[in-house]
Amino acid sequence: MGSAINKEAVAADKDTSANEGISENSVIYKVYPARWLVLAVCCFLALSNAMQWISFSSLSDEVQIYYRGRPANGSIDVSLVTNQIFQFVAVFTGFGGMYITDNKGIKTAGLLGTTLNVIGASIRMIASIPFIKSHFVRECLLHAGSFIAASAQAFFLVLPSKIAECWFPGDQRAIANVLSFVANPAGVALGTIVPSILFGHNKTIDSNSWMFFTFTLGMECLALFPFVLALFVRTKLPPTPPSASSAAHQNNIGFFKSILQCIFNAQFFIQMTLFAFAFSLLWSLMIFLDGPLKDQGYEMAGYPTAVCAIVGTLTSLLAGHIADKTRKFKEIIRVCTVGFSCSVITLRMFLNQPRTGLFDSIIVYTLCGCLGAFSIPQFPIGVELGVETTFPVMEATSSGVLVIFGSLFMFIIPFAQNYTEKLHLFYAQSWKFALDVTCGLSIVSVILSLFFLRPRYRRLELENAKLALENEEPVTARTAASDIEMR
Repeated sequence: MGSAINKEAVAADKDTSANEGISENSVIYKVYPARWLVLAVCCFLALSNAMQWISFSSLSDEVQIYYRGRPANGSIDVSLVTNQIFQFVAVFTGFGGMYITDNKGIKTAGLLGTTLNVIGASIRMIASIPFIKSHFVRECLLHAGSFIAASAQAFFLVLPSKIAECWFPGDQRAIANVLSFVANPAGVALGTIVPSILFGHNKTIDSNSWMFFTFTLGMECLALFPFVLALFVRTKLPPTPPSASSAAHQNNIGFFKSILQCIFNAQFFIQMTLFAFAFSLLWSLMIFLDGPLKDQGYEMAGYPTAVCAIVGTLTSLLAGHIADKTRKFKEIIRVCTVGFSCSVITLRMFLNQPRTGLFDSIIVYTLCGCLGAFSIPQFPIGVELGVETTFPVMEATSSGVLVIFGSLFMFIIPFAQNYTEKLHLFYAQSWKFALDVTCGLSIVSVILSLFFLRPRYRRLELENAKLALENEEPVTARTAASDIEMR
């Protein structure tokens, strides 16, 4: 590690420090109130986009009739196609989002993400206008809007770690990551509760109904809010870095070399697998679970997913606070993988028996809450751990690789669940074998976290070393001359 310091700037800084009563040997970092505006853009973008992704999952029959005009009858239904578009697009646009975020900055990435999100929401709203009589045109517009909105994921899914590193001090990074990531399950909760309430007493939807237009208009308004906020973000970086690692971070490695460095890091590859399991197993299970619950006599609409998302949001805030205070990232991941596996296995065993009363419904809601409580905190904590493991690789690159890998799994696993259900192996109720596969994958994640997860906290090592060196020259502004070169 070396440093290149502008001598005149150092002299001026020393005079300023002396006048302010600050030791000329101290290293100066600063945080700005504007960091909360930058974080709010990412949070509301994630919330709005997640609501668009999940909004039709609990309305599969109504969506099928309104946009295609006929029942699925064994074909892939409209709601599943809409959901899978988001996973497919995230995989193939993620690399572009990583590159733009790391090389063009947070401001540009935020504007692009919010613009794509609001345009996609607008097209989806247009697809819901009853004046469009052709179901083919309706469905094409719906999927086109979903494709554009899904492209926004390339930005907001990699922004949290970048914002946390560039705008927040070391003792607030984990909670900043958590706030960004819990906006996603909060959007999932809205996307399941709102349609359940709006369509709950009006199950018969015809082609001339304005219900879908009203629903998508609400999502359009929600998508417009982060776009307006993004217009007020004035700079891609704060003038003064908030921490030693932020001051030290430069993109000297190169984009493609950074990706290869992440992939060939054995510990990071284990974290990729754990993150992918946590992300894909939870949401694919909550989408798939609607069928088994109805088969066993439960009529819950989208409320189990909402309970899962709400509880997971609360436990993520707690996990972020613990991580900021203790830095025990891997321990949190281990507890979460064990808890999630136990919850999904318990739910699988409980669903062997049909519903007999209200108490059974309470148990199902409780287990769904446990699924969210142990899975959702792994998203922000996993990203933060990934940044620590791959430092000095840029934050958007390391978190982007995690997200792309998770989206790839999320694209594959729903098809795997549907395929295993159609095999009709071992059980009269074929969905039981599909849930068995999910339980088996959760056990694999437990084994990986307990026996193979041994990360090194490289970023914390740098910051601890900086704290120990009290004779370093002060850093008062983020300039090329004052950054520390990482070698």
